[in-house]
Amino acid sequence: MINYKEILAQPVQKTNYHQLFDIVRNSPEDFKVVFELMFDENEKTAWHAAWICEKVSETHPDYFSEKSLQRIVELAVSTNYTGLQRLLLSMILNMGLPEDIPVEFINVCFERMVSPKSPTGVQALSMKILFEFSKKVPDFKPELKAYLESVDIENYTAGFVTARKHILKKLN
Repeated sequence: MINYKEILAQPVQKTNYHQLFDIVRNSPEDFKVVFELMFDENEKTAWHAAWICEKVSETHPDYFSEKSLQRIVELAVSTNYTGLQRLLLSMILNMGLPEDIPVEFINVCFERMVSPKSPTGVQALSMKILFEFSKKVPDFKPELKAYLESVDIENYTAGFVTARKHILKKLN
C-alpha cells in the first residue's frame, strides 16, 4: 500500500500529483485513505490531499457519500487555510450542495464572499455556492441579490467583479 501521508507531506516539487491522482481516481480504497488525509493536522498534507480529492470530485462524485460531503462542509467552515477553503468549496460545487445545509456554512460563505482577506477564488466560489443555495431556497434570492448589489466594487478585484456580475445576471 502506498504511504499517502508521507508522500503528501512532501513539498510539491518532490511529488507527481498527477500520477497520484491517476492512482486514486481508479481505486475507491486509495481514495478513502486520501480523503481522510484532508483532515490531517498538517495543513500542507491536508491541502495536497484536498487537491487530489477535488480532482476526483470532477470525475467520480460517486466516491463521495452524503456523510463525506457533510464532513467537507464542516471542514470548509472550520479551516482558516485559504488554499484548503478554495478546494473544499470547489468540491462542494462539483458534487452539489448537501441535503442538510448548515446555517453556519451559509454565513461563512457570506463572510468569505465579501472579506478583503479572502482570495478571489474563495470569494467567487462562495458566491457561486450562495447562488446554488438560492436555487434550493428561492426566498433567499432577493437577499443575495440585494447583498451583491450593495457591495462597493471599487474595493474588489476584477475577478470578484466579474463573478458578481455573472451571478447578478443569473439572479435577474
